[in-house]
Amino acid sequence: MAFKTEQLIIFKNSMPAHFYMNKINILYLVSTLKKSGPINILYGIINGLDKQKFAVLIVALSSEKSNSMYKEFQHMGCEIIDLHNSRLKGLLKNRKIIQSLVDQKKIQLCHSHGLRADIINSKLKRVRSFTTIHNIPYEDYTMKFGKIKGKMMAAKHIKVISDIDHPIACSNFISRWFSKNEGIETEMISNGIVTTDYQKSNGMMQSRQIELGLPKHKKIMLASGSLIKRKAPEVIIEAFHMLDRNDISLLFIGSGTLEERLRKQYESENIIFKGDVKNVYDYLDRSDYYVSASLSEGLPNSVLEAISMEMPVLLSDIPAHKEIVGDDYPYLFNATDIKELKNKMIELIDHKKNTLLESFPTRIKQHFEASKMAAKYESLYLDACQITEK
Repeated sequence: MAFKTEQLIIFKNSMPAHFYMNKINILYLVSTLKKSGPINILYGIINGLDKQKFAVLIVALSSEKSNSMYKEFQHMGCEIIDLHNSRLKGLLKNRKIIQSLVDQKKIQLCHSHGLRADIINSKLKRVRSFTTIHNIPYEDYTMKFGKIKGKMMAAKHIKVISDIDHPIACSNFISRWFSKNEGIETEMISNGIVTTDYQKSNGMMQSRQIELGLPKHKKIMLASGSLIKRKAPEVIIEAFHMLDRNDISLLFIGSGTLEERLRKQYESENIIFKGDVKNVYDYLDRSDYYVSASLSEGLPNSVLEAISMEMPVLLSDIPAHKEIVGDDYPYLFNATDIKELKNKMIELIDHKKNTLLESFPTRIKQHFEASKMAAKYESLYLDACQITEK
């Protein structure tokens, strides 16, 4: 339910008082509830929590314009508050509002995701603070905002993370980076997906192809994620052009700052842009291959989803991808080498059977299942509550 700022300050509740009684009260603090990697991770954590032990409040600092996961969280029995604040207005009001919520609802734990949320969380009183680190700030922010602004934001975020009680890295690579480069020791809990949500269907595909507006008699190579510089979509497009094949189409789902230009420059019968979609599963189910040329990642859900759907994957040779498939995976490539990616595309398409690929869905279930991720977070929360009681 959405609340106005003034209502929050005078402590208007949407949940009955007993919702927070005799439980561990946890606040999840996010920028928005727009469907994204971090919000998918939040969904996996909350979905796996023991609701007999935990009462969950989610606060979104701003409203998402599209593709919201509000209903998914609502169905899990969470209380949800949307502050509706712009970034500028939020700088002045959000911390006071959230501290009031913490005190009124007797919140014991606050878990934030992202820079804006982390800044507030690091300054809250009378609560144990957690954050999940989803990226290497100096890589992510400089690619998104430019070198000067990006470095300033990265330095700020790292300082904020150092002020949070329990920083948690979403991959071994990120955990090692923070320890080595910033002297910040983190817990490590790998990202996970609900693998039962990502299983290949055995149904007839032709009607689905028509519904999705995809070619009926072609293989589909899928690239999923934001159309931004860090994801290097043009590397994929140029390599695909070099294939010069009419039996395969390249499909992009996701939007971003590069979308308009890429559509104008490249969209064709064989290169398809769908923008943000709600039915990601349907596109995964219809696709035959997955490709990511990303220059930097934390631990990408989209790759886990594709592998869980038994899809062969072509991946840039960054540490996050290697953490999922291993250093010796045969379809890794240098994200700046278009010719190498083209050759890997040919190799993968022409390879009829690969026992290594066949074993990967099981690997995902063993190491990157959301229920296991949630259990590890729950254990950390319970340990933190014992520390607070002492």
